[in-house]
Amino acid sequence: MRVDERASIVARGFGSGRSSRDAYDGEFEALARGDEAVDAKMNSAPGARVESDDLNSDLRDRTLQAIEKANYRATVGDVSAISGASVFDTQKALNALAADTGATLEVSNVGDLTYVFPKSTKAILSSKSFKMKMEPVMSGVKSLASYLFRVAFGTSLVASIMIVYTAIFALLSAQRSGDRDDRGRSYGGPRFYFYPSDLLWYWDPYYYRRPRRRDREMNFFESVFSFVFGDGDPNLDFEKRRWELVGRAIRKNKGVMTAEQLAPYLDTAGYEDESFVLPALTRFEGTPEVNSVSGSIIYRFPNMESTAGRVSAVGRGDSDALVQEERWVFSLAEPSQRFLAGLLGVANIVGVIILANMINDPKLMYHSREYVELARSFAGLLPGLFTYGVLFFVVPVLRVIRNMGKNQAIDARNNARLLAARRIANPEPRLAAKLAAASSASSQRVVGDAVYTSKEGGGDDFELSDFDRRLRERN
Repeated sequence: MRVDERASIVARGFGSGRSSRDAYDGEFEALARGDEAVDAKMNSAPGARVESDDLNSDLRDRTLQAIEKANYRATVGDVSAISGASVFDTQKALNALAADTGATLEVSNVGDLTYVFPKSTKAILSSKSFKMKMEPVMSGVKSLASYLFRVAFGTSLVASIMIVYTAIFALLSAQRSGDRDDRGRSYGGPRFYFYPSDLLWYWDPYYYRRPRRRDREMNFFESVFSFVFGDGDPNLDFEKRRWELVGRAIRKNKGVMTAEQLAPYLDTAGYEDESFVLPALTRFEGTPEVNSVSGSIIYRFPNMESTAGRVSAVGRGDSDALVQEERWVFSLAEPSQRFLAGLLGVANIVGVIILANMINDPKLMYHSREYVELARSFAGLLPGLFTYGVLFFVVPVLRVIRNMGKNQAIDARNNARLLAARRIANPEPRLAAKLAAASSASSQRVVGDAVYTSKEGGGDDFELSDFDRRLRERN
């Protein structure tokens, strides 16, 4: 049996909280019999199953970024603290990535597991995973579809205005010509032709390749879409940023925190009930315990108490950042662009009303035959034009009402976090004593020399037996 297979089984046994000997005895027997299914599962070769393809793309990318920041050597706690992903998801992602890239696993004499990845981890994954190769293509397709939808809506406003006023002038021309003698009737009145392809001149086919930045001025069609539908959720990545900061704060405090220290990152209205810390406990597998010195409750995160020792400088100062949500705004377009979009919307709905009155004119039967035929042809467009014109203003009004309610809730949460941060910055004597007791209860371990490694020749039978003994005592 190869050493890397044995190390992988030892790691899984430790992760499950059981004795490594009990955890991997059955798998040793399967591998000894040459079980190809187990061998294929644990050693993903090019063209074989790629374990990381089963991971959520966001989780995989965040884990890879955390591994890179940790200089390709890290514990589960290191990666979870950097990425903000839950310990459970991080463990799953690391196991899959380690299987696909042939990462080395190291086990210390106290049972701490360290993953050591090759520098070419991303290149190895890309060469194996068809999914990773196709993701940039699919992302480009989605961006293009989003761009076309935004531009199409702005184009629809221009098209609607042109259709409406073309119809109005055509009917006026037919009405004037109907007042003349049939023999002297002139068909030389104003003609207005509109081809949808003309609007392609305004399109920017490379829009989807540019990142969307708030400091970049929108083009006209984007501003129309922004006026009606807004610019999306400003806090789309808020949860990701929040948990990244929580993870770094836990690591900074060496795996032990109080509810007051977690409050600036979470949603709380007070400290009478500390249930607001449950999301953090669940994500980072923390447990409450009563401090023997202060008699207060502290929260210990065992997975954050060990580190490979190479991430202390990562995100320095970020753990002190304040978690704040951004308020919803009506539109990120320039004021002049919003004014122009609104003005064109008014012109459109006014034109639709005028056109409807002209078509429904009771004197229609007395007009010329040309006028009657034109009116009937334009009548079929009225429901769609009127619906578009009304929704152009109804949707923004509803958004304004919705934004007011959302912003009130955001302001309340932001103010609560700000007060919590100020309380930690200037603690009263009782809180200061509680923080000091929590700090004295913390003890971060820097993973030392490995007693076992998945590299060839790493670890002997005596060291493995000693590791098993220590693990049983710990459990």
